[in-house]
Amino acid sequence: MKRRRQGWFLGVLLGVGGLLGSGSASAQTSTYVQLILDASGSMYAKLPGGQTRIFTAKNVLSDFISRLPDMPDLNVGLRIYGANSVATSPEACKDSKLVLPMKGLERRALLDTVALTKPSGATPIAYSLEQAALDFAQDNSRKLIVLVTDGQESCRGDLKAVLDAFKKRGIEVDLRIIGIDLDAGAQRSFAGIGTFENARSSADLASALGRAVSTVAQPSAALAPVVVTLTSGGQPLLSGPKVSFASALGGPATVLGNGNGQYTASVLPGSYTATVFSAAGGTQSFGGLSVVQGSTNRFAFEVGAVGAVGLEYVPAQPIAGASIQVSFSGAPAGERNWIGVAQQTDPDEAYLDWGYVKGSAGTLKLNVPEEETQYEVRYHLANPDGSSRVIGRSAPFTPRRISASLKAAPEATAGSAFPVTWTGPNNARDYVTIVPKGAAEGAYLDYKYTRDGNPLTLTAPTAEGDYELRYASDASGKTLASLPIHLKLSAYSLQAPASAVGGSELQVRWSGPNNGGDYVTVVKKGAQVGTYTTYFYTRDGNPGKLKLPTDPGEYELRYSSEAGSPNPTLASIPLSVTAPRGNSAYSLQAPASTIGGAEIEVRWTGPNNPGDYVTIVKAGADVGSYTAYFYTRDANPGKLKIPFEPGAYELRYSTEGQSPNPTLASIPLKVTIASYSMTAPAQAKVGSRIQIKWSGPNNPGDYITVVKRGAEVGTYTNYTYTRDGNPLSLLMPDEPGAYELRYSTEAASPNPALYSLPLTVTK
Repeated sequence: MKRRRQGWFLGVLLGVGGLLGSGSASAQTSTYVQLILDASGSMYAKLPGGQTRIFTAKNVLSDFISRLPDMPDLNVGLRIYGANSVATSPEACKDSKLVLPMKGLERRALLDTVALTKPSGATPIAYSLEQAALDFAQDNSRKLIVLVTDGQESCRGDLKAVLDAFKKRGIEVDLRIIGIDLDAGAQRSFAGIGTFENARSSADLASALGRAVSTVAQPSAALAPVVVTLTSGGQPLLSGPKVSFASALGGPATVLGNGNGQYTASVLPGSYTATVFSAAGGTQSFGGLSVVQGSTNRFAFEVGAVGAVGLEYVPAQPIAGASIQVSFSGAPAGERNWIGVAQQTDPDEAYLDWGYVKGSAGTLKLNVPEEETQYEVRYHLANPDGSSRVIGRSAPFTPRRISASLKAAPEATAGSAFPVTWTGPNNARDYVTIVPKGAAEGAYLDYKYTRDGNPLTLTAPTAEGDYELRYASDASGKTLASLPIHLKLSAYSLQAPASAVGGSELQVRWSGPNNGGDYVTVVKKGAQVGTYTTYFYTRDGNPGKLKLPTDPGEYELRYSSEAGSPNPTLASIPLSVTAPRGNSAYSLQAPASTIGGAEIEVRWTGPNNPGDYVTIVKAGADVGSYTAYFYTRDANPGKLKIPFEPGAYELRYSTEGQSPNPTLASIPLKVTIASYSMTAPAQAKVGSRIQIKWSGPNNPGDYITVVKRGAEVGTYTNYTYTRDGNPLSLLMPDEPGAYELRYSTEAASPNPALYSLPLTVTK
């Protein structure tokens, strides 16, 4: 089943054991913050201001982390979903992992992980909240959820229902949802769930995030000191350059003053970009700077001229949504230098797809966004303090969009398989799907990747109505082409007797499209849609055979299909299941008591349906229990091996026709202890034979053996079966010593010692 994501979502869970009060967190109450990051291709789309959603969201979240206060009771963790699987993989809707535990405030680890997260995967919001509910302790700590998303749940999870996971654990949650430029349909999907507001810029997003968390942890308003030192060719620059810091969220830059080669200023904690103008290197930008409270923030920038890294890409005119092969040359040494693709108008620190590179030359594959705007490839030189500067740029390029189209019959039968012909870019994650008319962008039902062939075969939903075929991209969630299609119902019917004996096998004739996954089942009258018990696929024959339940009552035969969820009822007829009568009635005949380990004969009456059997169990054992048994098809009377343990038992007539296997008839059986004894010489010579008189049940598998005195239960050496006579002749061991004669049986494992007699073997 395909799983798609519709938005790169940043969820912030601030965990707190009761509803939040007003004001800052009490020193008496711990606060647990869980940040949830989610990634998808739609975050590459632009906000009205021109920046991509992902660039804006990362900047805002990094700024938020930088400004969190250093509080002894503040614990911040990080959960990421969608980072470890592509959106269409079977694991995509359970791709959610707590990567940093909620233990203190590991600010640098949080910032680094946010910065390195790549958009990819599905949007399992509901599943992530279910998992988050398990991350928090059931105590009086403070808990708040802030969900920031540019899309809606893509894995068909129920957000309203999932909040019960918190209630079941005694955790009340104040849920805040912040949308990033959500359309009207996506906004409606969050109606009635927490408090919602929509942000269309970095300023909107930062303000909404601040409002959401202010009751738990007020962002720091104290200025933090910044000290910058500069070098050119490794030599300190004590004067001349001009240095300024600009917040990644916008606003006026702060100019740093120079005091003997140390450029200083005080700014609010947050995420920044430094701009340095020097005679040696001209104007240069250093992005990815985090200013935090609590200590002096020191940065060292090398501003000397560096030979530009050569960057080339193929193909010369990339296809929108495809990939390019990037070649670089003349690069400086470094373990964490990287190459990224960004809009040409983006700040230097912005990037879309990226990857680390090593060495002076090499290649790298990068994905091309689907927006038809101008991009460039950039080489970033990483600095030890975590910042980077761009030292190479490619020629700009504008992706070429290849038009897509679909061709199919205007009408198809609901539940049937039908062909669809397509034209389009055939990028690695392009697919064709069918959805209800007007479904949200990114929705899907059955689908096939375009790489799988042309034409493709899709399976229609089972409900009639107006639908759309869509050519879409799994990378961006965008629909590139659509085509209307109407689904009509097929004729479905079932034919079978109006009544049948419980546990019997019933022939059912059917008519219908015989689509893949169509089946016929029997269920209780009025059972919920999608319920099934025994069934047969229509592809397996007409008529098909159904094993009926053993309980009498009113039932339905249903024609259904796996093509819909829940599996729909496409045709239904009533069926009365009756109790067996006459020769079909259930009964058992056997002795009222027997000795443990014996074998008894049991006569039975019943329908002798496939899977009917007789067994012995402890009196009052759970329905469906069994030990030794025989199938009724094998004999009448049948033989049962009795347990050795004395006590009250039952013989039961049961069947494998339903689960748990029902008790259709039962009679009591008392199991008593058998009497065992042996008479033999007290000593014997090695290698000789002795005569042993014995008494016992002489059950199949009973035997007498000689073993070392105190040997483990189940041990044996020379032995003779009791069935071979009385008295028996038994060969003695070749080694003298203290031994035992044991009466044992193969009927249990390990073979028990039912009676023993000491024996000394001499030379």
